[in-house]
Amino acid sequence: MEIILPRCRWGKIMMKKMREDEERMSGLNHKLRAIYEVIEDSGLYINLNHDVRFHEKKEVPLNLNETESIVLAEESYNSPLLFALLTSVMRNGTMILYGSPGSGKTTSAEFVGAFVHGTLLRETFGDGSGYFKVMEAIHEATIHGHHELTEEKMIGRPHLGKLMRDGEEEIIPRKFMLSPFRMVDEVNRLTPGRTNNLLEMMDRGFSVYGDTKIYAAEGATFLTANFRDVASSDLTPPFLDRIDVGVFAPTLNPYFLEMAGGGEDRKLTGDEEALVARLRKEIGVELTARDFEAIREEIAAVKMEPEALYILYNFISELNGCALASPDIERKSKGFAWFVKPPVLCAQVDDGGMAGGGHLGGCHYHNTENICYKTENEVSVRAGKTIERYAKALAWFRGKERAGLEDVEAVVPYVLWFKLIPTDRAWAERPEFMNDRIALVKDLFETSRNHYLKSRRMIKTLDAVLDLYERALHGEEVDPEMVLEALHSLKSYDSPAKYPIATMLRQVYRELERQSTR
Repeated sequence: MEIILPRCRWGKIMMKKMREDEERMSGLNHKLRAIYEVIEDSGLYINLNHDVRFHEKKEVPLNLNETESIVLAEESYNSPLLFALLTSVMRNGTMILYGSPGSGKTTSAEFVGAFVHGTLLRETFGDGSGYFKVMEAIHEATIHGHHELTEEKMIGRPHLGKLMRDGEEEIIPRKFMLSPFRMVDEVNRLTPGRTNNLLEMMDRGFSVYGDTKIYAAEGATFLTANFRDVASSDLTPPFLDRIDVGVFAPTLNPYFLEMAGGGEDRKLTGDEEALVARLRKEIGVELTARDFEAIREEIAAVKMEPEALYILYNFISELNGCALASPDIERKSKGFAWFVKPPVLCAQVDDGGMAGGGHLGGCHYHNTENICYKTENEVSVRAGKTIERYAKALAWFRGKERAGLEDVEAVVPYVLWFKLIPTDRAWAERPEFMNDRIALVKDLFETSRNHYLKSRRMIKTLDAVLDLYERALHGEEVDPEMVLEALHSLKSYDSPAKYPIATMLRQVYRELERQSTR
């Protein structure tokens, strides 16, 4: 008994710990939802428009001819606040907030950082003496963009005392690099050299000052940008591609004015440090480093529904495809349309004609059913992975074990709208798309989804082909003729999405042939 009792006690202790871990992990999405609710309900987030909707129930017309309407949904979220929270829990997540001056871009992101990263900020910068000013720590780790900003004010500075006394060169990192929550205010006012420092940090997790590599602390980076003016410049495509998601902070709805900032005027009676401290204490949500790791593990464990993946892959394939980029199937994509891009390229001869003869009516796919001609550039590998990652995170946030089409459809516009370059044809039919790029990407995805559903039976034969491939890898006999049959069926699919499908099928066929000769 003396041997068994300690084991029983240890077993009970371990079982209790496992149950506590399970309860803690299963409740982490509820913690994030609690933060969402307290920020929204307290009025800390100025923009209260709910533009991410699920299970739409009713559409109420707002004019007599019913061309304008507002949608009522069972479940809806505010996109800037929702994606700010999802970005905060990612490993080195990045997000950009666009909007006019005074729209609350910087302040609202700071509140998210205070609630989500408050504990980590205290552990990083606190002195253990008790009261910790979390908003002050965020302000100290913020870069304010302007043309004269130097690397010393941004990345790090030399330790002048040690350099003069001992002749040793040591770099002291700025708090911006050490903080788990980083802000770059008005990033489009930085010079190309300084944005290149950020690009390196966001992409690889470090920046180089002189001969010294300075590693950034693991954490979220938030960028804000005003609309173009005389003191700003356009951010480059390589820089934008490193940013996970982008949102708009729209102009003020005056009916929300009294709620802004928690109903207080900080220039009269407000004290945001005290307000944030009180709200954090009321909800009692503290996210530790262990919680962040557990959240990422839970998000990674979320499965993607096959149908959602098929529609996403088809959308990317249709958008990236370009029949006139090359005569070779492997290079029929916008990535190879270096010198002449859509829509100029689309107006050339179609895939059945030649310059100086034949049909001169333009590319065969230059029609309303396809979407390839509506953007100059393509979806990158980085952006494609980001869509899947955020779809999983959104499903996890909503308490789902699998990410479905509605999660993918909600994420795609916010990952791509600021990265894609629309052609004139993209807004020829809908002038509203000239300004609302989020609505444009939503429309592109919807068009591609409908095109997919029309050809659903043919495309889903890929499922069977991939199953054959898996069986071949496990040593089972399969017939490569099935792959050839699927390849032949592509001739009835009138979309540039067939090019990457054909390339993939050829790879599967080659692997099956290799397996059969072993």
